[in-house]
Amino acid sequence: MSDMRFFFPAAAGTQGNRTFYTACVPFGMLSRLMAIDTGNVMDRSQRQVDTKRANAISKYICENEESFVLPALTGVIEDETLEFIPASKGASVGELNLSMDATIKLFDGQHRASGILEAIRQMRGLKSQQVTIQLFVNMSLADRQQAFSDINSNAKAVSASLNMTYNKRDNTVNAIKAEIAKVSAWENQIDYEKNIIGKNTDKLFSYRHVVQASRIVLGIGPKQEPDPMLVTDISKWWNCISEAVAWKWQVRLQQEVGPENSVAFTAAGLMTLARVYRQLRDKYGCKYSVIKYANALKNINWLKSDEMWLGNLVDEKGNMTSGTAGQIEAAKRIAEVVSTYCESM
Repeated sequence: MSDMRFFFPAAAGTQGNRTFYTACVPFGMLSRLMAIDTGNVMDRSQRQVDTKRANAISKYICENEESFVLPALTGVIEDETLEFIPASKGASVGELNLSMDATIKLFDGQHRASGILEAIRQMRGLKSQQVTIQLFVNMSLADRQQAFSDINSNAKAVSASLNMTYNKRDNTVNAIKAEIAKVSAWENQIDYEKNIIGKNTDKLFSYRHVVQASRIVLGIGPKQEPDPMLVTDISKWWNCISEAVAWKWQVRLQQEVGPENSVAFTAAGLMTLARVYRQLRDKYGCKYSVIKYANALKNINWLKSDEMWLGNLVDEKGNMTSGTAGQIEAAKRIAEVVSTYCESM
């Protein structure tokens, strides 16, 4: 800042005949420049700030002070005195010279910006951290609204499976992932990128569904951490039942079962099998071995056409259903078969 003005390192560029500047702005300066786009929906070019979402970003920054990553913010700079000073004649890099009265109205990244402002309120030491801002000039409200629509129309959300695959901060998912890797029948059979397994695939389950089912095995919710002593229950259960439900490749070939005709090869079936373990564990504790449970499962007909699944996992038209209530009911029926087997042996 000099002579009541701001100077930021910046690069100049052009998109769609519009000039823009990419600047590195300290968090502390962002609060001086940014104007939250508020008012009637027709008078702004951003969604309303969701406090919960902004606070989540603030928490992320504060909890990962040395390793957070924030994408660039995008908006329009309103300053008639704005000047770009190239580092040398004709250069596209240099300094952006702004009035202290300049304002930035974002049309992408308002929640990130709000999260930054909350973070520096909580941790003053973050004020010197920087965020990249792509700043356009001479954009009307209509232009900004169109830009907001264009950005969000072309955006594609990352699948939950891929996000969990890459997220090394979630200790619970990482622990589950290590156990999943021990399930021999699932080797090269889990799709770590897609949320849903389609018909034309050689994979058994999506990573998202395997993690979700494994949480059920452990009896924990999305925000809960497992007992480290019980995490191995995951691989023990899935490995022990792999033959009984024909996940093992050689058993699959022998019995000619697969995704097209077995409930055990569906996401709903996977969740149901997880619930079976949880119900048996809650009922018997460690009275019977997992191997005994697996032997009992061999007495069950897993074909979708079997009447055992009608009204819970399969509807009247023969189609699979995915509701939790159906999974719980199907798990009860399976658990009854297993209980009868265990108590009679």
